[in-house]
Amino acid sequence: MKHLTLGMAALAATVSVTATPALADTGTAYGPDTCVTGYVWRKAQPSDHVCVTPEVRHQVSRDNRVKVSRWVPGPFGPHTCIQGYVWREAFPGDDVCVTPAIRAQARADNAAAARPDHAG
Repeated sequence: MKHLTLGMAALAATVSVTATPALADTGTAYGPDTCVTGYVWRKAQPSDHVCVTPEVRHQVSRDNRVKVSRWVPGPFGPHTCIQGYVWREAFPGDDVCVTPAIRAQARADNAAAARPDHAG
């Protein structure tokens, strides 16, 4: 199954995407989780193969790099998010703290990846 995910801004617009396989991180142009042209694996964790735009992947990478700076001990344990941040929840157990808009993006990306009709 090829994965296609639309950014939050694109969800409101009609978008046409060619379902031609792109070279995914594996360097191959085939396989069940190859992204369509213009999309890459999100990689919120090493096995995360939800396809997103390169911009979303860069944001995920930045958030992953600074995750410790956004944790404080609190009511949800040592990984309670600092004020203004929430857990991203891109996958079960994802405790990277992000803005609510970024969490909404991850949820939208996951929902699009789970649709049986998306990207062929």
